[in-house]
Amino acid sequence: MPKAGDDSGENFAMSNPLMEHENIFNLMSHSDKTATEQDSSSDNKENYITKPRAAVKGKPKKKTSPTAVKKMDRELLLAQLEQFDITELKQLISDVKKKFPKHPLVWLKDVQSYFQMKVKAKESDPGLLMYECGYPYNMLAAEIQDFLCTLYSDIPDSVMTSFYIECLNTFARDVRTGTGGYHHRILLQSMSLHCPKTNHSKAVTSELKNLLDDSVTRTKECVALLWCLQMTPLNKLETKLKVWFTWMLPLLQGKKTEKPVQDFIVRCLEDIVNECGDSKQELEITPCDFFGYFDLVFTVNSNLYPHIQVLMIEMLDSIKSLSFALTPDKRLRSFFPSLLIRLHASGTSQKGYVLQYLVECLQGDSQCWLLWQQMYSKHPTNSLILLEHIHGNWKAVTKTLNKTALKQTLDYLTMTLSPTSGKAVKLKDSQRRSLELCTDMSHALGSPVKAAFKLALVVMLTLATAYILHDVKEFGSFKASRTGRVCTTLLQHNAVKQSMATAQKYGSTVHEYGMKHSPVLMEYFYTICNSVSSTLTLFALTAQTNFNYVLDNRVEITEQVKNVTMEAAETVYGTVTSLARPENVQWLEDTGLQYMALGRVYVAQGAEYGAQGAQMAEEQFTLAKAYVTDNFINDPVTVERLKGWGLVAYEWALVTYTDIYSKLYTTFVA
Repeated sequence: MPKAGDDSGENFAMSNPLMEHENIFNLMSHSDKTATEQDSSSDNKENYITKPRAAVKGKPKKKTSPTAVKKMDRELLLAQLEQFDITELKQLISDVKKKFPKHPLVWLKDVQSYFQMKVKAKESDPGLLMYECGYPYNMLAAEIQDFLCTLYSDIPDSVMTSFYIECLNTFARDVRTGTGGYHHRILLQSMSLHCPKTNHSKAVTSELKNLLDDSVTRTKECVALLWCLQMTPLNKLETKLKVWFTWMLPLLQGKKTEKPVQDFIVRCLEDIVNECGDSKQELEITPCDFFGYFDLVFTVNSNLYPHIQVLMIEMLDSIKSLSFALTPDKRLRSFFPSLLIRLHASGTSQKGYVLQYLVECLQGDSQCWLLWQQMYSKHPTNSLILLEHIHGNWKAVTKTLNKTALKQTLDYLTMTLSPTSGKAVKLKDSQRRSLELCTDMSHALGSPVKAAFKLALVVMLTLATAYILHDVKEFGSFKASRTGRVCTTLLQHNAVKQSMATAQKYGSTVHEYGMKHSPVLMEYFYTICNSVSSTLTLFALTAQTNFNYVLDNRVEITEQVKNVTMEAAETVYGTVTSLARPENVQWLEDTGLQYMALGRVYVAQGAEYGAQGAQMAEEQFTLAKAYVTDNFINDPVTVERLKGWGLVAYEWALVTYTDIYSKLYTTFVA
């Protein structure tokens, strides 16, 4: 009988379940090991006797292609996994559970020992870039996968975490020494898929971070650990993105990352981006993560290899789409300030992306206009670059931008840059250029009040023309019409007669002066007047003819319009009837609600703009009233002032027409 306190031999195995587990594994693998050694020694002996010694100089061995290596590794692993006996494994774990019911770590150790004994294939690629996402766990039989899932569910999370950390350390050590096999990967994958809490627990992430920091200069080990890091459930794309930006992006930003590590990290991002494009999940990248990626891509002295930098630039638009897509009307204001700050120090290629993203921010979030106004005083040079971009791409940009917000921003910048009345302020070149651009674009946009006045004027002229034509048609001639009688009455008024006589007098004076000093110019002028007069006369005759035709054939035209309207109504009714299905009605209802919501927003904006317009009109009226009071009431108009105005007008006309006359004389005479 062994003595008490004896820690050797069988007594220690009985008192320590982990030690007994190791003894069990040694007993199970001893027979296989002995047989393998005997076969190996006999083969070596036979080779030693029968095979001749190889020549020193021989043909170089052909390199095996990656496809052939992938095929051989897959076939070898599949052959070893087919040797798994689910009955044997269940019996083994059942026996261990009976012996050590309160030690689940021993159960996991026996599973690890079983996998280590059965799977002896060595891995050729630490990142498994040549294989699909679920490899090598997807090669395992479904029965064994279900058994592992059931086993893990019976074990506490703390034990699973300890076992995962132990497997992780063993895996890293084996890869470091060149003895890494697939048995560790299969177990790590199974725990990541069936126990995601374990994979993302604080203890595991802390241990993984320490291992990654220690293995940055050891390429294979670092890639293998990154492979462990990116093992997250396939439907958790948001978690994958967070893992990549939190763990892998800092490795790219470091200066010790080797080329295979960068290749693996970028490959992981490509897979995530492709999965995001195929799925319909609403994903989000924070501004901090986006600008970390953005700055790394365009950093001049970064540690990125050229082909890696090219790939990351190609994926930049996809990363931007993920950053901007979710609630852009409230989210883009978080990106605009940082983009505007980066504009001045950007290179040529980076500046193009920054300007494109700034315009997208202005298109999607109205708050960005206010941010731009607030940031202008601190970043005038950056704002000048943005103004030049908008001015240079005016037609394309103004199609998508909010013209009202653009007009308000330009007016604000113009007011900020314009010198205050009574103060002489010297503007810098950049400020002067910004003021010129703002003024030019403001004139290009025009005023909404002017546009309304123009529309009203066109409508009034159209109605007046139609009335005059109808009046002439009704009475037979212009003189007999109401319009003609009103014109005749006006022409007979004393003030009108006096004005016409004065105009005729000055006209004859100008004619005599022109024919005496510049007959060629007067003839040219009369030719133009005759041409314009004949054109207007022809236009009036054509308009009157068409109008008379419409009046004479109004019954037929009305009937034709009625028939066309009825046909269109029948077509619309048939289309609406065919579309009147439940799903289409629901779509129409949802669309109508959306437009009603937009209508409320536009009505609120219209009310706000109306209030602003009324305020501006009141201010302009006050200014006009003050101007009239100062210049015409407080300072009455006298003959001297009229003479002064006449002299100024005469000097201006003399200079202007002398210049025109000299140009025409040079063109036609000289």
